[in-house]
Amino acid sequence: MAATREVTVEAAPEEVWEALDSEEGRERWLGEPDREIEVELREPPERIVWWWAQDDQPPTRVEFRIIATPPGSRVVVTESAPRFPIAMLTEHFSVVLA
Repeated sequence: MAATREVTVEAAPEEVWEALDSEEGRERWLGEPDREIEVELREPPERIVWWWAQDDQPPTRVEFRIIATPPGSRVVVTESAPRFPIAMLTEHFSVVLA
């Protein structure tokens, strides 16, 4: 399952990149200070992919594509849940050592 959204911002791709790639920028721009983020891929200043989670929710994968457009940047965000949630599965089974 995936959801895609896009927004145009009056900022250069490098400025958008800085906001997404730094902890301070993410807190200011996204307003999600309590989420744990693990970056999977960095392709400055065009693409960043991370996994994030909050509280007891399973993590989701978030991909940001930054496209230069007048007067600034178009940001395309795709958030998706893993197809096979390993973490949820392990909660229901005990580990068996061989």
